[in-house]
Amino acid sequence: MSETAPPLVFSHSLQSLLTRAFPTGVPSGLKEKLRTVGLELDRPLLPAYPKETWARTVEYGAQYAFPRETREQAWRRMGERMVEGYQETMIGRAMFSTLRLLGPRRMLLRSQKSFRSGNNYTEVRLTDVSPTVVDVWFNETEEVLRQFTVGLVLGGMRAGGAEESRVEITQRDAQGMTLRASWKAPS
Repeated sequence: MSETAPPLVFSHSLQSLLTRAFPTGVPSGLKEKLRTVGLELDRPLLPAYPKETWARTVEYGAQYAFPRETREQAWRRMGERMVEGYQETMIGRAMFSTLRLLGPRRMLLRSQKSFRSGNNYTEVRLTDVSPTVVDVWFNETEEVLRQFTVGLVLGGMRAGGAEESRVEITQRDAQGMTLRASWKAPS
């Protein structure tokens, strides 16, 4: 009998998100809220955390980072902010230089590998719609993480050099969601 591993997010993902969203330090009120979901920021991080802790970190962090935005927009901005911050690192600069050479489609083909470097559960399937449109299915079922993923994909496309990039959720169901990613064809 095979047992499925619980969905986990690796500590470097949590650390990266919080560092990018709060470059001057995590506000004390947010630290208190995160403590209620098992994330103790005044101690060394555990190697991994439950997906639920990740979802609440995005949700609560967005309230502090983007208090004037709607919940959904704040969750998306958290994803974009994470990518923007990652671009500022030495590894991020090198990675996005390579992704610019690959182009948006091939960058999206690497989505599962990219997401799996930060967690043990993300599944991704791509369907070509046209030369500048791809449908991307993610096994993401919680709305806060769906919106965060939209932000990650949009931020990644922009960082990868996709012009006039757009990402929108076109379908939701109990197994996941489908995003439509589009961009302007190079001239």
